[in-house]
Amino acid sequence: MANSKQESKFVFVICQNGAETAAKLEIAKQYPQLKFAFSRPGFLTFKLDAPKSENGDGGFPDRFLLRSVLARTFGWSIGRVDGNDAAKLVEQICQHDLISSATHLHVWQRDPMTPGKNGFEPGISPLANEIGKLFKNHPQIQNQQIVVNRLTQPDDLVFDVVMVEPDQWWYGYHFANTKPGRWPGGVPLVDSDKEVASRAFFKLQEALLWSGIVIGPGDLCAEIGSSPGGACELMLEMGAGVLGIDPAEMEPSVLKHPDFIHIRKRGHEVRKKEFRDVDWLMADLNLAPSYTMELVEEIAGHPSVNFKGVILTLKLSDWGTIQSVSKYIARLKRIGFQVVKARQLAFNRQEFCLVAIKDKFLLRSLKRSNKKRKQERS
Repeated sequence: MANSKQESKFVFVICQNGAETAAKLEIAKQYPQLKFAFSRPGFLTFKLDAPKSENGDGGFPDRFLLRSVLARTFGWSIGRVDGNDAAKLVEQICQHDLISSATHLHVWQRDPMTPGKNGFEPGISPLANEIGKLFKNHPQIQNQQIVVNRLTQPDDLVFDVVMVEPDQWWYGYHFANTKPGRWPGGVPLVDSDKEVASRAFFKLQEALLWSGIVIGPGDLCAEIGSSPGGACELMLEMGAGVLGIDPAEMEPSVLKHPDFIHIRKRGHEVRKKEFRDVDWLMADLNLAPSYTMELVEEIAGHPSVNFKGVILTLKLSDWGTIQSVSKYIARLKRIGFQVVKARQLAFNRQEFCLVAIKDKFLLRSLKRSNKKRKQERS
């Protein structure tokens, strides 16, 4: 790649606005060869400081994977352009040699604030959309038939343009070797303007896309902490039956749905037999992660219960709590879940998503059945 000729190599990391310090600590602990270089809210760069290997990659191949809960997406940082003339900045970037190797170009702005605050939701902003059009109309992009701001195929080479400021753009590249790496800026291409019962709709939607879990007709789902009903609304739209467990009121449109049952209790008050036929358990409680984990362990460990998997939203009372993620993963594995992974979703706030699946081969069968379902509908 083009930047392999540089004396110094830099990695960029996109995270949630406000999570920078925690992300720096998480990455420094996991990758001591990455030295912090630059920071703005939601955007970090690191200098690769490692002995050169025989192929000169410094121990980081082009297709590297960054094991981080807080990193929304990541890649190689290879340059920066500054100025107030967007057309000139586009022209400068399109002269880079690497453009000719890319199949996709992703351009986005870093988050200006925390998701959900003042109506803000992550995704392609109006300004990034306009800049994307400038790139799309550039002869170099058209000649190379580079696709702008769309979902990529696995392992595609993506050229990245991060609008750190409206007049300061950083650019680089990554290979789409993770599911979020296929999304512009690590944010799924969903309609976040849709009117829903709550933001839990978008959080679960992203969790399903990221994890590969497919929910549909024939599934029975339960959510602890379901009020006002955003996640339940999504599951009902997908055709599943839903048990909403919460003493608080539910959104009327969810409550009247024929496939919804409201259990007006707290999670620990529900008899275990109520979960006997449940396939998927969700929990989104505004309580300490330790409480949620103990509750899920108690329910999932009961002999009458056999979940296919669980999707948990765990609150971060402070950012230091992220250091306990490995312990939560280990606890779920001890009660029989074979696949467990964590990620701070783009639509999460100061929280993260923990997904656990009982059978490691289940995702393959779900993928096949979902593909067949799509073919039957077309």
